[in-house]
Amino acid sequence: MLIDFQVTNDDIAGFCGISTRNSVNRILRGLREQNVISMVYQKILILDVDYLKQFVQA
Repeated sequence: MLIDFQVTNDDIAGFCGISTRNSVNRILRGLREQNVISMVYQKILILDVDYLKQFVQA
C-alpha cells in the first residue's frame, strides 16, 4: 500500500498527537528497520499492513 502524497514529519506528528518531528523520525526509522515501511520518492510504502493494524483503535 502506497501513501501517494508527500507528507512531512511535522504533519505526521500533528496528526498523531506526537510532540516533535524528531520523535516521528525515530518511529519511522524503527519501522523501516523492521521492514514494516519503506520510503519511495519521499512517500511511504507500507509493506506490512497487519503489523500496523495492531495499533489502530476502532
